[in-house]
Amino acid sequence: MRILIADDDPDFRGLASRALRREFVDCTITEIGDRAGLETALAEPPPDLLVSDLNLNWIDGFGILAAVQTRAPRCPAIMFTGTGNEEVAVRAIKEGFDDYVVKSPKQLRRLAAAARAAVTRAETRRHLEENRDLLTQELYHRLHNNLQLVVGLIAFTAREIGDPEARWKLETLGRRVQSLSLLQESLYRGGDFRRVEFHLFLRRMAEDLLGLEGQRVEARLELMPVVLPVDLAVPLALIANEWITAGLLHAAPPPRIAVVLHETEGLITLEVTAGGGAAADGGGLGTRLVDRLARQIGGVVEAKPESDKKTCRIIVRAPSPLA
Repeated sequence: MRILIADDDPDFRGLASRALRREFVDCTITEIGDRAGLETALAEPPPDLLVSDLNLNWIDGFGILAAVQTRAPRCPAIMFTGTGNEEVAVRAIKEGFDDYVVKSPKQLRRLAAAARAAVTRAETRRHLEENRDLLTQELYHRLHNNLQLVVGLIAFTAREIGDPEARWKLETLGRRVQSLSLLQESLYRGGDFRRVEFHLFLRRMAEDLLGLEGQRVEARLELMPVVLPVDLAVPLALIANEWITAGLLHAAPPPRIAVVLHETEGLITLEVTAGGGAAADGGGLGTRLVDRLARQIGGVVEAKPESDKKTCRIIVRAPSPLA
């Protein structure tokens, strides 16, 4: 265990070191008394505990905490000072210190107890986060498998239906579920269950849909790197699935499909252009679904016929989560 003690009074640094060594027998303590000492300490392995005074001659305790958090964002910290007040104590807790101890030789035992409590809480938080990540990973894995099972059942059922229109509707539903399954897989493989590299997902989904065509497809994918939170990625994935599928369905052979994704001026723009047909279903279920999904993310859908009158460009623009 590595402990940093920042104080411009060497006597109190020594007293605090002795108190903490009694509490943490095998610890390594680095005493910081000036800026050079801080820079040296930060160049070494990240600390497991910070104890800092409020007022040092060259920096304050909040500056020390900020500097340490650049190396160890979750490092527990104790403010040990004799120059603060209630207002400072409240600010210290709000800005990330785990505890506030009034500096005094009589308070050294209190400092050691506060340090032990802070380290224990940090370890507990870390274990909970590790367990939560494992649980979330397993949940996403099971969800992906279940979605794949649904896709398989839908495909099996569609093959058994003689009515072409009913079979087509089931196959369309299967493609919608498959797009969600691909998104779940991207989250699972990426390891971040809150955000997805949407451009990579979109490329794979588009290539999968194009690969289902029995004819040659002229495809152009211009996908700018865009990372999206899940609650924005899911609606956009379904919108892209609807437009690409409709474009392939209605396009005259050989179909031409272009998919463009970019993020500029605080907006996420997804654009699908279908040559020789329309990237929409003329007001059917797909169009209604896209309109509802666009409203859900605060987006606006635009349809722009091209000059050859056989090409339709459909665009949805939604506010960027980083805007």
